[in-house]
Amino acid sequence: MATKVSAAQINALMDRYVKKYEDTYGTKPTNFNRFREKWGFQSMITDLGTNRAAEVVDYYFETRHIGHPVTGLLYNYDKLDELMKERAVDEENRAKLRRESEQRVKEWREAHGK
Repeated sequence: MATKVSAAQINALMDRYVKKYEDTYGTKPTNFNRFREKWGFQSMITDLGTNRAAEVVDYYFETRHIGHPVTGLLYNYDKLDELMKERAVDEENRAKLRRESEQRVKEWREAHGK
């Protein structure tokens, strides 16, 4: 997606991770080395784009991954992205089924005078 990733984009995504970590655990991540991790965040932005990478970081903290280590995010962001896509399709299908069920109930009630 993105070909050239700026340092500002990488830092913004790392800041997002740290902020989500602090919001979840009430403390900063203990083993977070910005220099070492920047390459993983850069790859995430390159592969997913800036906006989608931010969505993946947010989704990561919705999972039940114990401790939410940065390595868990950086090693699995592609799998998390796929899970997010599958979840969106599933939610869309469920909404469609709910609409169809509501319509069938409405038609049944009209046909049976209820």
